[in-house]
Amino acid sequence: MLDSIYIGITGVSSHQTRMNVISNNISNVNTTGYKGERANFADVMSRTLSGGGPQRAQIAATNPSQSGLGVGIGSIDTIQQQGTLQMTGIETDLAVDGEGYFVVSDGDQRFFTRDGTFAFDTDGRLYDPGTGLVVQGNMANADGTFNSEVADLIIPLDRESEAIATTTIRISGNLDASSSGSGTPVWTGSTSFGLPARLTSSPNPGFPLDLTDLEDGGLMVRITSGTEETESMLNIPAKSYEDRLELVAELNSQISVNGALKNKVLFKTNELGELILRSVEGGDQVSIEVDNADPNVNVASRLGFTAGTVETGVRASDTDALNDLANIGADLTDGDVIRFTGIKPNGERFDGSFTYEEGVSDGADQLFAAVSNVYGSVNAGIDPETGQFILTDVNTQDRIVGFEINFSLLDSGIGSGIYGDQPPFEFSTNTQVYDEQGNPHSLTLNFTKGIVDNEWSWVATVDGITPAAGNNGKVVFNEDGTLRTFESSDQSPIVFQPGEGTPKMSVEIGADSTDRLGGLTQFVADSSVSVREQDGRTSGSLVSVSFQPDGNIVGLFSNGTSENMGRVSLASFGNADGLMRQGGNMFVQTEASGEAVVGAAESTVQGSIRSGQIEMSNVDLAAEFTNMIVTQRGFQASARSITTSDELLTEVVNLKR
Repeated sequence: MLDSIYIGITGVSSHQTRMNVISNNISNVNTTGYKGERANFADVMSRTLSGGGPQRAQIAATNPSQSGLGVGIGSIDTIQQQGTLQMTGIETDLAVDGEGYFVVSDGDQRFFTRDGTFAFDTDGRLYDPGTGLVVQGNMANADGTFNSEVADLIIPLDRESEAIATTTIRISGNLDASSSGSGTPVWTGSTSFGLPARLTSSPNPGFPLDLTDLEDGGLMVRITSGTEETESMLNIPAKSYEDRLELVAELNSQISVNGALKNKVLFKTNELGELILRSVEGGDQVSIEVDNADPNVNVASRLGFTAGTVETGVRASDTDALNDLANIGADLTDGDVIRFTGIKPNGERFDGSFTYEEGVSDGADQLFAAVSNVYGSVNAGIDPETGQFILTDVNTQDRIVGFEINFSLLDSGIGSGIYGDQPPFEFSTNTQVYDEQGNPHSLTLNFTKGIVDNEWSWVATVDGITPAAGNNGKVVFNEDGTLRTFESSDQSPIVFQPGEGTPKMSVEIGADSTDRLGGLTQFVADSSVSVREQDGRTSGSLVSVSFQPDGNIVGLFSNGTSENMGRVSLASFGNADGLMRQGGNMFVQTEASGEAVVGAAESTVQGSIRSGQIEMSNVDLAAEFTNMIVTQRGFQASARSITTSDELLTEVVNLKR
């Protein structure tokens, strides 16, 4: 009789324990990272009244007879199910999405938690403000890789990003190939044909030509065009020039950045080794003179010119050679075709072509004769008064008015070109490059449409000054608009001296010729060339940090760069249910859980780290309230079995009466 009382007590006790578990779950329904528990019941060893009997003859075997001794707690399990992730917007709040636990330490022992409400202390340590435990992970090495040792994560708040000198820039984009720029250069009926003013140097001044002693030298160039007079000093970079082509390219690059001389003069060379300074315009109203900018530095003679000499152009005539005209920018060569198209006064169209051949068909009169033959019954030529193209009726000798005509060049591939009525189309792009001290310098690339089809020239300046080397070159495109070559005239990178106390800088220009869509192109579209990449930077201070899903801590600096600064580690266990609670949302490993496997998120441990979020408790209130009702009823029934047994004992005692 007494056994039933004690059996009831086991039920009361076990249900009380289960109620404790439920109450604890409900109490922690808002505890960050809390993992709910459940109490599992198990019956207590029974008293055996009979072990049962074997089968005999026609009698079946009898079952054993056992009387249970109550109920006990079989286990209290931790439910390691993922909790809901809640956004907080705080960068250092971290949550594990999937498998894994954060690792924290007090310096002697490691603890494991799903509560990622972390922050940085004054020493830059990532820690748990509630317990003071420091988050563990891998610190970053100087090259951005991670140290294999798992230790305290310390992010210095005064961390600096060092300055790096620019060594390479990469350009991409488009240079406009359409007529919205200059298009193909053409001559029209209003073009003035003339012979340029030409200054010719003495033959071959000697190459390589060493001008390194002309540090303060300059060439003074004076141009007259009608009533307009221009005087400007042409800077001559003090360096050594390997050949005439390099010297000419350098001199023309200096002209292209000189606002007074640009599109007015240019340098050429010939097979005799002479340098030629000529006007872009022709006619007897144009003259050129060179002098020394500094009377103590005779730059003119070093280039083979005589200071103070003035040369004047003349108006062109029908008998002039085509290559003598100022309107020819790069000499015509055998096979070049000049095409002409036009409209007669009556609206009738005409068109034809002229093929250049040295010594055979190379004169202006031969070109104009080809026009006369196609037009019919006219003489074509140059007006001696204006230098413009005219047509005269062969019968009446009257000039024909109201016609239109255009001349354009189909280059044979050698590199010939003509000057049109419009100045060359230009496009500039600018970027900043940095020296070793992190000082910014303004690098400008100016592109000019060449007189040769599919060819552009470029000039570089740094802080408005022409660099000592690599400051100019050519861009040549294929006929399909893709890049063929991009190179400097002296085959050198851009070299310049940033300032006193700072080493010289050498900057390579990269222009991808293999990427049709991501490189430098020449299509019929707006020009959009820009510097897309450059590997230099100024110094910067740490502005903020961000946490990546793989645990990487990335520092963001005021110079716009980012660096790996550390990596938060995660731990996984063979049996996470075997972890032991330590309070403060912490667990420690046990023999049941197995050794912790500590590594990087999304690789060694499959969970991901979510920044700006925390993991909520995984307690289901609805389930807990249901379990509470069931537990209450179980407790009441167990208690009622005790009172019933007590009443039975009372009846036994009353038998004495």
